[in-house]
Amino acid sequence: MRKELQQLVDRARFLRSYGFRVVSVSKAKCMLELPHKPALERPGGIINGPALMAAADCAMWLAIKARLGVEGDALTSELNTAFLAPAKGEHVYCTARILVMGRRRIYGVAQCHGKKGNLFSHHTVTYVRPA
Repeated sequence: MRKELQQLVDRARFLRSYGFRVVSVSKAKCMLELPHKPALERPGGIINGPALMAAADCAMWLAIKARLGVEGDALTSELNTAFLAPAKGEHVYCTARILVMGRRRIYGVAQCHGKKGNLFSHHTVTYVRPA
């Protein structure tokens, strides 16, 4: 499934600029790597907030795809973010977990962190399945 999801990410034009890599995936969670690159830095060498939010959104989308199948879909309904510490000079990893998989709504959390586990941001995410 990891290979299929990576191919999906690679084909998605709206994700290309981030360079996301699927690190691991299961039926309940997905971990992405957001490679550090200067194009994503804000002043001070810190990875910009929208890039962390995109990582959280994408990781949750892929966790849902892993549960429903690649052809199954859901759309972001709500994304709440708390920025906890700056991500500076290192790759960012984002782990998304599905908490509730309803018939219509899907709830989950995502955390962006460093390789050693230091937390950069926490996200709560709601997706809705198309009718």
